[in-house]
Amino acid sequence: MSDTPPPDNLPPTPHKRSRRWFLKSLLGVGAVAAVGKGIDWLLPRTLCRAGEWHGPVTDHFDGTHFYNPEPQLPMGTREALRWLSERKLRGDYPEVESNAHSPQLAPEVTGKDWEVTMVNHSTLLIRTCGLNILTDPVWSDYTSPIQGVGPCRKRPVGISWEALPPIDVCLISHDHYDHFDVNTLQKLAKRDAPHFIVPLGLKSLLEYHCGYNLNVSELDWWQSVTIRGLECHVVPARHWSKRYRTTEHSNRSLWCGFYLRSSGGPSIYFAGDTARTSWFASIHKRLGPPDVALLPIGAYRPEWIRNNHTNPADAVDAMQALHAPLAIACHFGTWQLANEGYEETLQDLSSALRHAGIPAHRFPAPDNGQTLRGCI
Repeated sequence: MSDTPPPDNLPPTPHKRSRRWFLKSLLGVGAVAAVGKGIDWLLPRTLCRAGEWHGPVTDHFDGTHFYNPEPQLPMGTREALRWLSERKLRGDYPEVESNAHSPQLAPEVTGKDWEVTMVNHSTLLIRTCGLNILTDPVWSDYTSPIQGVGPCRKRPVGISWEALPPIDVCLISHDHYDHFDVNTLQKLAKRDAPHFIVPLGLKSLLEYHCGYNLNVSELDWWQSVTIRGLECHVVPARHWSKRYRTTEHSNRSLWCGFYLRSSGGPSIYFAGDTARTSWFASIHKRLGPPDVALLPIGAYRPEWIRNNHTNPADAVDAMQALHAPLAIACHFGTWQLANEGYEETLQDLSSALRHAGIPAHRFPAPDNGQTLRGCI
């Protein structure tokens, strides 16, 4: 028998090949998992950071997370996958190169007068009580933490940044990217240093991105602050907050609407983002009927999205629950955030108004750049 060892260049046995493949696969899975863990650690602390609130437990705060007191259907991975599978069913949302309207701003708006200009989506320039008030300002092209990714703009901004008058007050309803746009807020804070009014938990997020020398009022539902004679009330809404995918980082800040009123002047309600809710009747009972209600009408298909959004019929119901003589539509027209088409939204609003017996001029859906005004 020969004692010569086998040559080193013999091919590996099937057993060795299987073991090597298994080890490489295990290392690959481990590397992917490590990268995923790293991303889940980094993004919620930087680019996709959420707000945070520490305070006593309430009827809408459990000590860590905020929640809706009203029951609602769960929205999880199954619903999200179904939504993605239905993307091919999306209605038409045509791109428009230029707006049909240009802002027609009065030199000053005081006394019983009011003025509202649609900028885009939920960004509206409200002028009342001698103040310029901006809601949920977004001038970016994408509603995303990274420009170039996510829903893209279909219509130009209604007021160019250069033409925007100095802003006295900025209302931010919640932290979603189509309402809390870091690029715009940084520019606004630097240019105008307005008085920011935000719901609980958003001050920390605003300061993280825009600095710590801001003038911020951070309020819970039904709390208020008065600015130069204008009462700014934070009021409930049925929605949620989230800037990253994990449950841990969801609902760490509150969401809200705003009710503005002054002695002898108009009262204006901005719903922010909300679903159909009994809060509309509560707002009317506690604060009275608003002269003007700014109500969202878009992002409502498929049906389960109405857990957190109003469709046009819901918005008409909200107008009636608020006893508002006039409503102005928002949260539509610039980014396609759900499956309904642009014209479908307008047709659904028209149909809902006819069904309720409300004349169309009492609930207009303004184009970007269109200015509406009135006097109480």
